[in-house]
Amino acid sequence: MTHRRLVAVLTLIVMAVALGGCGGDNDQADAREAKRRSEFDAEIRQRWGKGIDALPTETLVAISPHNNGIRDEFAKAFSLYYALEQGSTVEIEWRDVGGGSSSILTYLRNVYGESDTAKIDIVWGGGDDNFRTMAAEGILQAMKRPRGFDKQAPQAFGGLPMYDPDGYWAGAAISGFGILYNKTLLEQLDVAPPKTWDDLTDPRFHNLLALADPTKSGSALAAYEMIVQSAGGWETGWAKLINVLGNTKQFYSGASDAADAVIAEAPVATCIDFYGMMRVGKYPEDLVYISPAGQTAYNPDPIGILKNPPHPKLAQAFVYFVLSQRGQALWALPVGAKHGPVEHALYRTPIRKDVFEEYAGKLMPSVQNPFAQGKEMKIDTELWEQSFGLLRRLVWASAVTNLDGLKAAKTTVDATSDERLKTAFVQLPPNIDKPSKLSGMNEALDDKARADEIETNWRVYFRDKYETITD
Repeated sequence: MTHRRLVAVLTLIVMAVALGGCGGDNDQADAREAKRRSEFDAEIRQRWGKGIDALPTETLVAISPHNNGIRDEFAKAFSLYYALEQGSTVEIEWRDVGGGSSSILTYLRNVYGESDTAKIDIVWGGGDDNFRTMAAEGILQAMKRPRGFDKQAPQAFGGLPMYDPDGYWAGAAISGFGILYNKTLLEQLDVAPPKTWDDLTDPRFHNLLALADPTKSGSALAAYEMIVQSAGGWETGWAKLINVLGNTKQFYSGASDAADAVIAEAPVATCIDFYGMMRVGKYPEDLVYISPAGQTAYNPDPIGILKNPPHPKLAQAFVYFVLSQRGQALWALPVGAKHGPVEHALYRTPIRKDVFEEYAGKLMPSVQNPFAQGKEMKIDTELWEQSFGLLRRLVWASAVTNLDGLKAAKTTVDATSDERLKTAFVQLPPNIDKPSKLSGMNEALDDKARADEIETNWRVYFRDKYETITD
């Protein structure tokens, strides 16, 4: 895959599943904010000779697909930080263009096609493919990263860039994929919890997995690609994936629905990390989220300064804050913690290594350190390019529309010592049974008429195979 297409896929997935942060009690949040302002006020009076309410106010204009929880927490924290450092508070005007990251990109392209400025300072969120596009098209201007950032944030991780070396954008958070499970239900079933994608192939998880239809969920499809990637090749990856799919209890229409099912319907699901972390935050006694060590790639969620911003000094200050250790801690600290959010838990993974060191033992338990030894996964971008597009249809044909047959065949194969049946179970259709055939198949799938025919043939292929195995 070209790197641009890989990150484009991950970008769309991350932004499509972005959720609002969980808020606390309003009165308690107000009290926490008042306490924080009071503490800053004392320092501000000492430094500037007047209280925070007497300071002038500056305006920063930003455009972002981020939810209101993220916007509110960073806006309030930055205003206090800037008041102490510069003697002015800040109000952020969030520009709404109706829609997510793709709508924002379209809007900015149109604006800069007719003007040298969008009269917006900051663009924040949307994945690095959009930011690469904006940089290439002259929509962004170079910015400075805070001192020490390059030491604490890797330039590349798992083969994917975390920031632009020329300074046009930098990852402000990262996202990965993993497993959400209900430890209470698993204990009741006397089933040991999973630790890796490989565990999900085990017969002990028969009929226990809540998975999402990849034709309706990009994040589910990405998780399936992670499973394939973790096996080291196309044939071995498919063998692992079909064994995972064979343990499915039900395919849900969306990844969010599948993650919700873990609460009561099925004890295990695959999901993007902040889906998992948010649910753990709501049910900490029952749920656990893990990103399998060395088996998930992480994608940056960037920030950048738009060309010719109306408030360049303020824009640079906001970038500094978001990329600072203090700003990064907001992503992962619990509500009410020192340096943490006051109302909305954000459930995102910081991009700086020193956040995990400085706040060790204080971060939300579900926030895992992706930089810990053994966590990094190297993406095979060529395999991703060749397999990702067709995997959506392949999973639909082999599992979503053939689930009963698949489950019966998996049960038979798990109980037999017949190697012929085991081999047949993981065998791919002849037109995609080798990596060398994937490129041509992707071209064929670009034609809708041919794609429908291929998909129908795959459905029949898997249906007949499952019947043969169970006869």
